[in-house]
Amino acid sequence: MPAHIGELAALGTAVSWTVAALIMEKAVKRVGVMAVNTLKVSFGSVYLAALAFLLMGSPVPRGLTPSSWGFLGASGLVGFVVGDYFLLHAYDWIGSRLSMLLMALSVPFTALGAFAVFGEAPGPWALSGMALCVGGIVLTVLAGNRSGPAGSGKGKGRYWKGIAYGILSAIAMACATLLTKEGASGVSSVSATQVRIGSALAGFLAFALATGKTGEIAFAIRDGKGLRLIAIASIFGPFIGVGLLLFAIQHAAAGIVSTLSSLTPVLIIPPSVLIFGRRVGALEVVGSCLAVAGLALFFVG
Repeated sequence: MPAHIGELAALGTAVSWTVAALIMEKAVKRVGVMAVNTLKVSFGSVYLAALAFLLMGSPVPRGLTPSSWGFLGASGLVGFVVGDYFLLHAYDWIGSRLSMLLMALSVPFTALGAFAVFGEAPGPWALSGMALCVGGIVLTVLAGNRSGPAGSGKGKGRYWKGIAYGILSAIAMACATLLTKEGASGVSSVSATQVRIGSALAGFLAFALATGKTGEIAFAIRDGKGLRLIAIASIFGPFIGVGLLLFAIQHAAAGIVSTLSSLTPVLIIPPSVLIFGRRVGALEVVGSCLAVAGLALFFVG
């Protein structure tokens, strides 16, 4: 097997998630958050079933205890239904680049939650990484407010609302991670993700029925371009991304994998400029790099 194949797979995970975020932003602007969320997990369920069949010989999760079903199902509802609701709205208001950077806050939020729930005290390197990550994100947010949607009060209002939604998405993701930790013991990563996405699909369909938004989903299905965007983004997200991450974990050190797979906030900067024509100042680039460096420190000691 080629040298550093695990590290390359981890980097490929970050690239895959970068592509998924950029395409998902386009899809949200075309067909709306509700349709993208529901159809994304629908496609993801099919793709993951195919991946499970290839890896384990069965397209459905097996060997889970009732406790695992409960915790993983709750994780899917919190992480996808709640978390992605906020995240995709943030995509619309502040773009995928800044939204993905704010998602990096899920790492320190998870560390704080693990301390509160499981008594897992972060070490000095983790605390340093937390401070650096938060500082880099604060720098990027403040710099983006000066160079980005300034001008009208409405633009600034959308900017700060998008920031708030990005932070709420990171909090939801941290809660989902803690629930997953509690329910995924002895369960394969693919099966755990299948349960999470399956519960998310049920949650989104229930929400659409309760709020009368099934028409938005039907519109997106009829919109060929929007449907293609969601289908492609779903391939890069839960299918290729998850597959590469699983491979990387099996062939490289966990700390290196976690760091390389967290590079999305930096990798997404050039395509955000080229595809969406966004202005990105030097302080925003520095802040994003500092945030990723902070994430790396979490896995040093």
